[in-house]
Amino acid sequence: MVRTYTCFIVDDEDLIIQRLELFFRELTNKDQRFRLVGKANSGLQGIEEALRLKPDILISDIVMPKMDGISMIEQLKPQLPHTQYILLTAYSSFEYAQRAIHANILEYIVKVPLREADVERALDKAAGVLDEMKKKEEEFQSLHVSVLENKYRARKQFFNELIRGEIPSHRASDFASRMQFHFFQSYYCCFIVEMNHYESFRHEYSAADQSILKYAIANVIEETVLSFGMGVATDLFDNQFIGFLSWENNRSDMDTEDACQTLGSQIVSHLNQYLNQTVSVAFGGTHRGWESIKKAYTEATNVSKDLYYSTVKIVKTPAHRFQYHDEKKVEFQQMLTEFLAWMQREVTKEELEQKISSLYDFVTANKIQKSIMAPLLRQLYRDIAVKFNSGSALTTELEEFPIHFMTFREQLTYICDFTFEYLQAGKPLHRVEIMRAMRFIEQNLKQRLTLEAIAEDVNLAPSYFSSLFKKTMNEGVISYINRKKIQLSLELLNVKDYSILELCEEVGIVNEGYFCKLFKEYTGDTPKQYRIKMTRYELK
Repeated sequence: MVRTYTCFIVDDEDLIIQRLELFFRELTNKDQRFRLVGKANSGLQGIEEALRLKPDILISDIVMPKMDGISMIEQLKPQLPHTQYILLTAYSSFEYAQRAIHANILEYIVKVPLREADVERALDKAAGVLDEMKKKEEEFQSLHVSVLENKYRARKQFFNELIRGEIPSHRASDFASRMQFHFFQSYYCCFIVEMNHYESFRHEYSAADQSILKYAIANVIEETVLSFGMGVATDLFDNQFIGFLSWENNRSDMDTEDACQTLGSQIVSHLNQYLNQTVSVAFGGTHRGWESIKKAYTEATNVSKDLYYSTVKIVKTPAHRFQYHDEKKVEFQQMLTEFLAWMQREVTKEELEQKISSLYDFVTANKIQKSIMAPLLRQLYRDIAVKFNSGSALTTELEEFPIHFMTFREQLTYICDFTFEYLQAGKPLHRVEIMRAMRFIEQNLKQRLTLEAIAEDVNLAPSYFSSLFKKTMNEGVISYINRKKIQLSLELLNVKDYSILELCEEVGIVNEGYFCKLFKEYTGDTPKQYRIKMTRYELK
């Protein structure tokens, strides 16, 4: 698509203004790059209007009452540094020429007589300068992003090696100085940010999209930390991010608790608001010095284990840890044995959910460490499959029970849905639920759809629904939604020449860059290339 340059003229002579207006009207018939957006009759009015319109190119007379054109441009340049300035003059004055050169004016045109060829040449020159500036800006931005990504990767590696105790304190100190981490000699606490519904996240997004989103999550976390004072955050591994909050003077336990709760709540809120990601946060205790970092991380990790029995968007601190009752393992194992014996083909969904609920209630009241509980549920999952497959060998799919990143509630809900599918073997129940999900997507396509919202509408666990959808449709939920959104955008483009921002708003995609990436992925063209092709087709 041809780039458009906005133009603005300033002259105290009405005849010159009219002449230039006619010039621009005629110019658009052969060159649509230049568009006149405003005019002014004096230097003072020119400043006011130019600051409002922010034109790409400003054409001004030199000699005007009260304020000449060069003085006006000198006042505008600090606020409109990228605007290109062209001067018109009826006088061949060396003084004006000197001032124009000093003010770095792009072009100096004699307006008596005013030759249109001179104006066109000046506009072409201005367009060339603006194009070169944009190219350099894009190159700089690309370089800036590359530097940030390398810095991000180095930081991630540094913290991973640091918490494993693989970096001596003197090397850590040197690296921290280069990265401008000066806060570890002050008081600090470590915190872990854990993504909720991570099983759904890693199955629904490509590896490249996961990396982009994780990078964005780390940035949002760090920006939130910095609004509270000193600190840093980075991607750790899998569904976890590590961060540090630092302060200069020692705080009371109550003040530290308040700071952690406030920061944690802000991180949860910001990630949900800006990236539509749900997380929970776990804080460790107060520490000081490089030698305590591994211990600080271990404390935060221990607190994060409580998230297994929590809901989403939770903030946990050492002051609010759960009490565990591992001695209840044997009693719970007996409950699982009885549950397995009870299951028969004629069991209804309501009866099954009631039994699952009794298991959940028992463990909620008598929490057992995840390291003990998770293997028990994995074994239950396999026992169910064996029971309804007449003892046949387990399939590869069953060996991949997505249990590692789930909470206890999510694991039980997944097992409930999985079990009911076996109980209803041969019945088209879940096809009905997939059809309901597709209708929900269709009705809400212009909104920001989430896997969790769709799963809730069809009354299935998000992770199980994700697996079932992909198995039924041979396509992931997010991929299906994105494809439908791009199809909608194509329908819109066939009716009207929408801007990228307008298309994003119409199809419920917040990020313009992500929309363009998806559009090209599905069509092979950018939105601009697609519209040009459509225009050519319409002209035939």
